[in-house]
Amino acid sequence: MSDLYEKVICHPIFPTVVAALSYTVLAITSAAALYLYFTEIAANDFWHWQLVSYIIMLANGITGFSEFFDEESFLPLRDLLDYCQLALVLPCYAAQMWIKTDMGPPEISAVHAGLGIIATIIYVTTELRRQDLCDLAVFANAVSLFVVGALTMNLFTIIATSVLVAGYYVYKRPDDQCCMAPQDKFNFVMAVFAILSLASFDDNVTRNVQDTLQSIVGAAAN
Repeated sequence: MSDLYEKVICHPIFPTVVAALSYTVLAITSAAALYLYFTEIAANDFWHWQLVSYIIMLANGITGFSEFFDEESFLPLRDLLDYCQLALVLPCYAAQMWIKTDMGPPEISAVHAGLGIIATIIYVTTELRRQDLCDLAVFANAVSLFVVGALTMNLFTIIATSVLVAGYYVYKRPDDQCCMAPQDKFNFVMAVFAILSLASFDDNVTRNVQDTLQSIVGAAAN
């Protein structure tokens, strides 16, 4: 069995298959999340920060296939979308979660998204990846989301945030990694985030989980 596994992963076409699969999974999950959020959660209202997150993720999934045709011509676009995904997805998620939970005035939600927007604007105008600004946008919003998730007992918010932050820290932050090198692994991370973040906005799903957890805690206490 181990010999077969080694033959599969060592086959020259294996990295290409995994990369194509990762872009497919990301595109499908983000498209589904975008559609379900827009129709079921946002009630066809375009003014939702979370739509920005799913659109960026979908764009990454679709444009990722361009690396199989012409590596050079689409590289700047893929690099831009990759940075937008890092700098904007979690801040926009945090902004929308603050609005949903009424944790504070609307201006606070804009501050969450603003951290990512500033990092993105600097990248677009200077073509310089500011690691410090991206770190600030990710980790500051992660802390905020952990607090919101804990206060509202929304387990999906906590898990979704943990998944994205862990993926960012492992695959995107190390200095010895090229910005695009671990992209296939990070695509799967973002696909999982898309599913979990969508669930965190569904009141029925979160309520069922809360009831289940409370039942488990009550049974354990008795």
